[in-house]
Amino acid sequence: MALATTVMMAWGLARPALWLDEGATMMATQRTWSDVWTLWQGPEAPLVPYYLLLKAFCDAAGQAAPILTSDPELLFRLPSAIMAVFAGWALIAWLNRFCPPRLVFATAVLLLLAGSFSRYGQEARPYAAVLLAAVVSTIIWSVLITDPRRRWPVAYVFSVVALIALHTLSAGLIMAHLVAAVLCTGPGGRPTAVLDTMAAAISGLLLVSPLVLISVWNGTGPQYVYPDVTWDSASTVFVRLFTLNEHPILAAGPVVLLAAIGLTRVTSSEYWFIARLAACWALVPPAVLGAILLVQPNLLFERYLLFVVPAWAILAGLGVVTVAELGQGVVARLPGSRPALETSVVGGVILALLGGTVVQEASTQRQIRTLGGHGEDIRPALAISARPEYAGLPIVVSSRFGSVLVDIYAPAQDGRLVTQRIQRTETTIWPAAKPSAEYKPFLKQQHQVILLQRSNVTVGCEQLRPVWPADQLEQCMPAVLKTLHYRVERIEPAGTGWGFAVLQREA
Repeated sequence: MALATTVMMAWGLARPALWLDEGATMMATQRTWSDVWTLWQGPEAPLVPYYLLLKAFCDAAGQAAPILTSDPELLFRLPSAIMAVFAGWALIAWLNRFCPPRLVFATAVLLLLAGSFSRYGQEARPYAAVLLAAVVSTIIWSVLITDPRRRWPVAYVFSVVALIALHTLSAGLIMAHLVAAVLCTGPGGRPTAVLDTMAAAISGLLLVSPLVLISVWNGTGPQYVYPDVTWDSASTVFVRLFTLNEHPILAAGPVVLLAAIGLTRVTSSEYWFIARLAACWALVPPAVLGAILLVQPNLLFERYLLFVVPAWAILAGLGVVTVAELGQGVVARLPGSRPALETSVVGGVILALLGGTVVQEASTQRQIRTLGGHGEDIRPALAISARPEYAGLPIVVSSRFGSVLVDIYAPAQDGRLVTQRIQRTETTIWPAAKPSAEYKPFLKQQHQVILLQRSNVTVGCEQLRPVWPADQLEQCMPAVLKTLHYRVERIEPAGTGWGFAVLQREA
């Protein structure tokens, strides 16, 4: 499993460019240690533990292998890929101790095929680290409820601290463990399991509570405006954990469909423990997040639930095994049936289901490594703006958030930004918008400026092709440029996600 996950995570790891959130991560690690600590006071507070860990890794990697610093995409995504590999290995090694090989194999394959596992396992953000912490804490919990030795409660306490410090919303997994303590134990051991889980969980929560309070108080979540959360929007986001396929019949994805079948095994004499634990792990955290979304709808992102994907893979694996066993039962009732034939049927059904899933999800795996994942690339536009004929022109970036990429890929051009100011010591990473009274008089005096136009979700402004039409650029460019009567003079092909244009101000 470790080898297979390594291959999957290595596929496209050093993709063409970091996207916005990864750019923020890189900005954080470029700060001094004291300036990273300053972020506790701003909206980046929930991510500071991850930033500190990544900064330590990057500093150490820079010393041990300086060549890595020349490839920021690889350097900053490598820790997530490593943690995804460990998470997959730990999960399968644990299952292999008490589950049949066919369930272990099916779970491993389905986990690797879940789109978000690759997407966020290859991203310079904390989600792969949270995934690893979730797997480790669940494994520790499964031992805690049966092994009376004190080491396990202590280990669980620290796993809870790591889990929640890396992402506050992962606290839903602790609730899942409490529910599992009730559902996954017999009447005789249930009180002890519940009390041991509660005692260790509360201890961990108390230790990490200062970080949680700071995160809740200062954190704002993504800086986007969202409509009210609906069943359609929530279900669409949830399904993106597993697939990007939009086929009307298979839109839910094979992992979700198989997991629904696997849920029927919660009463099985053979699989009841793992089925119930996986059900709690898979269902309780989304329910907790759903309650939070009622007051904080801008948290509706599938990446915040990446840590439940292993549970859904287990349930889907149970679904594969269930269908195979049903096939075996049908063959067993046929005249002249033999054990060898029944075994062949089981193996054939498992391979057919997993093979079909591979075919179905191949497009998802390709998409998340191209336009479905990190599609935009500002570097061609920045390379054009550095040409001698353009080097003296000021730069207007259409997106305040997008301008963070200017600093990480072309820090020498920071001084040319007209409407944004890069922040390196303040309580937030994202560039600040300059007051219009500061830049508007400057723009009035300019004959030409460069516009770097970022694709966005506004209707008519979703362009991802290398060349934007002039009328579309003029429609989508910042309002201040329209007000000052700037028009497109020249457009240069600039890759995907960004447009490059020279604007001229009409007299």
